[in-house]
Amino acid sequence: MAFLMSRIDRRALSAAALLAMVAALAGCVLFDGSGSVRRSYSFSHRVHVELDIGCTDCHLAAESADEPGMPGVGACRLCHAELDADEPPERKVESLFEGKEFRVTAQGALGAEIVFSHLRHVEAGVECTVCHAAVETNEDTLGLPKASMDSCTQCHTDRKVPTDCAACHPTIVAEVAPASHGGNWTRVHGRVCRSGSEDTVDRCDLCHKETECAACHLTTPPENHTNQWRRVGHGLTAQLDRDNCATCHKPDTCISCHAETEPRSHTGNFGSPRNTHCLGCHLPLSGEGCSACHPGTPSHALAQPKPPGHTAAMNCRQCHIPGGVQPPMPHVDDGSNCNSCHH
Repeated sequence: MAFLMSRIDRRALSAAALLAMVAALAGCVLFDGSGSVRRSYSFSHRVHVELDIGCTDCHLAAESADEPGMPGVGACRLCHAELDADEPPERKVESLFEGKEFRVTAQGALGAEIVFSHLRHVEAGVECTVCHAAVETNEDTLGLPKASMDSCTQCHTDRKVPTDCAACHPTIVAEVAPASHGGNWTRVHGRVCRSGSEDTVDRCDLCHKETECAACHLTTPPENHTNQWRRVGHGLTAQLDRDNCATCHKPDTCISCHAETEPRSHTGNFGSPRNTHCLGCHLPLSGEGCSACHPGTPSHALAQPKPPGHTAAMNCRQCHIPGGVQPPMPHVDDGSNCNSCHH
């Protein structure tokens, strides 16, 4: 039903663009790469549909065999003998054929590994456009959408037809790992899972349940989860890509662990009395990193108010220094405007 356009020579792009306009009138067009042995073919389904040429007029076995068949030169000549009368040889419809064989490969042709009977689908009343979507408006077979496996399984489900692997795949079974799962697959499978690729070969959910990931990583941690990473590196990793951690870990995983084991930064004057932890966010201001573990900490909203008689224009640091006339600041001086916390 669909045909594959081979690669266009880069030097012929301009010429190809011009000739594409002629395709709508001629139906079949042969594009030559300037002096190159590579050739490109284009076919407009829209033109043929508008001329009331049915699918079976070109695909002669579409309603009688497992393979619908490609157009024959004799069938094309019925129209093109007159249309191509004044065309040069390279523009005639015969240029699309090698003898009697059509030279363009069917786009989206299924591999030998997939069991598919065109006849059985026709006999089941499946219209051509169910699988060959947008064929009525298609101007170029490269743009003709391919039927996806999801659309096939959904159609099978709706019609109560088996959707197990063996229904379409004689060699692919759930008990045998795909060829892609060899070599260093264990190391790279995480990136494939997170890539979001819609390619069938990258779809983990076709064979695996999400719970299998967690069950496996409970006994086999990712390769980067070394003891050194656990001690000093995992916090930075979590800050950079928290969604990645969430693939396996829930928020309470962090809380339950740090309830017993404080981060390595929580030493010396990190807390009272000097509260050097302020420097983590305020020198320079780097965001509310603390809120990852302390979302409900009220300290920022409980700063002491300024004593009576103090105005926002006063220089607090002039008095509130070690050895000054007033009690020194109970926290590290990060250079901020005191009025932003003390009202």
